[in-house]
Amino acid sequence: MPKLRVLISTSTAYPPSTQCVVNGPPARVRTEHFEGEISVFIKGFESDGDEGDEGEAFFSSRPELTYALVVRGRYLDNVGGDDLVFGNVFERPIRDSLPWGTAIATRFMHFVDPTLELDVYADKPWALSPVLATMNRLSLTKEEAPTAMGIFRAVEEDALHILDRPETSISDRRKCFGTAENRERITFDSSLQTGMEFGSGLLDLATLSVTLPNSFPLSVSLLSYWDGQPVIYVCRRRSENPVTPEGMYWSVAFEIVDEEAIAALEKRGKSVLALQVKEPVDQAAEAPKPLASEAIPPNVKAETGPGPADRGNAADDSLSDDID
Repeated sequence: MPKLRVLISTSTAYPPSTQCVVNGPPARVRTEHFEGEISVFIKGFESDGDEGDEGEAFFSSRPELTYALVVRGRYLDNVGGDDLVFGNVFERPIRDSLPWGTAIATRFMHFVDPTLELDVYADKPWALSPVLATMNRLSLTKEEAPTAMGIFRAVEEDALHILDRPETSISDRRKCFGTAENRERITFDSSLQTGMEFGSGLLDLATLSVTLPNSFPLSVSLLSYWDGQPVIYVCRRRSENPVTPEGMYWSVAFEIVDEEAIAALEKRGKSVLALQVKEPVDQAAEAPKPLASEAIPPNVKAETGPGPADRGNAADDSLSDDID
């Protein structure tokens, strides 16, 4: 199994630079316009660093998934529901590394998520969808009192009540927020506690393979198509330039740090685009102070990811905070 390293944003929204404890407790996040916590779960994870012991409990409740991101928090800049988007971004072109059948796969993705917008042939490719429609599970709660952090809680679907609608299913929520008109009725402000869960059972990060749906029983290894870049998930404000730090709220990156995989990549004449791993920062000093109603109770411990781990492999490029 190829070794992975997972990085999350803690004080700087993009690029992510703090190593995450996979299958562990949630890590505290405090960027300029978002405050909350992130948990990352990978089934069968082979660690390049610390690993938690909460994965078994999570996947027992989500047996259909092979990985998941679970995020809770508040957006602090009153972003509209149609403008809050989530998905993948890349810093280098991927058009020369796309596998055969990409066009068919793209049509399938649009079938699964009609709100998806993407440009995989751009110099900096991206694929983004509105948070309200694309999340596996979503909860929206108006809360005046602060929510305790540092303790993992699964996200249970509870979003449409915010529009005074009786429906409670995931499919009802996706249908409702499949239209921009309904999404525009929601504003993510500091009083709205948002719980988000995104994951898949088709992409296996432990083996770096994709398994097609039941109608197409086929598993495809992704290592032969890897171009040296991390896979980065971002949550950001909608923009004409999606791959820029401006407008980012939080991000999570999956990096391959396996020596054999990197050696094979270099034999193909390609190089690793490495993320810079930094020491966890004093968020209280660098981040804007929370509103009085958002203050964290003094008896609640906020968890953060561990310190940096050396890559152990030379990289030709580096992705840092001063991305153009």
